[in-house]
Amino acid sequence: MKRLIPIIFKWLSIISPKFAAKLALKLFSHPRRKPRSDKEMVFLNTGEKISFKSKRKARTWGEGPVVWLLHGWESRGSTFYKLIPLLVEKGYQVVAWDGPAHGDSPGDRTHVPHYAESLSNDLNEGLFASPVAMVGHSFGGAAFAMLSKIHQMPPKVVIVSSPTRVEGVFFRFFKMIKLSDKAVKYFITLSEKDTGYKLTDVSLVNNDFSEISETLVIHDKGDDVIPYEDFEVLQKTWKSGKFIVTENLGHRMTIKDPQALKSIAEFIE
Repeated sequence: MKRLIPIIFKWLSIISPKFAAKLALKLFSHPRRKPRSDKEMVFLNTGEKISFKSKRKARTWGEGPVVWLLHGWESRGSTFYKLIPLLVEKGYQVVAWDGPAHGDSPGDRTHVPHYAESLSNDLNEGLFASPVAMVGHSFGGAAFAMLSKIHQMPPKVVIVSSPTRVEGVFFRFFKMIKLSDKAVKYFITLSEKDTGYKLTDVSLVNNDFSEISETLVIHDKGDDVIPYEDFEVLQKTWKSGKFIVTENLGHRMTIKDPQALKSIAEFIE
């Protein structure tokens, strides 16, 4: 079925660009729920279950100053199962949050502004003290751009393997599904109407909060999901921040690699 998607959209773009755009947007904003690994599941069951008024879920470990962990697209809070023990050992309470349509939280669609707004709402519920730090991987890190517009940022922020230019994510998606230029225009119009924001408004490169929050940005040179160039552009654009380059980790191992995790834990401490 996956191989048929580009063929379907290529022909739909010719027959009905508007319909192709609507269908593409639905596909783009609909994450799949992937199963947890056995190790991840075992660790998840050691955490305390949290349910917000929104019915979204989280797990928490430890006691002390609060650190929130924000997962990426088609992931969940428990994906940080190797980082959480390091933070707990250092005396932190860790909240591994499941964003809308992810993990154990309800919903079937989301996007960057929705993810950030949902996070802000759950933070405002007051079940936990204000976080001293937040860690975002991939999509979760990208959401900091929007969060900085609507919520007080924590003293420390860690951005790992995240897209810094949202328009790049869109256009890589268009290329993958073979969406025509005409359908692309409809797609962008529909998306901006749906979210209430332009693509550039929700990009990290256009939302520098590095002077509000002490920031650490980590990216792997061989990331095959988010181009390393996104990291370089952010490094040149933001006024401050600590930037760490890794190699041979790809996109997902940056939150599982011992050295990268050590850097994150030490930065927060």
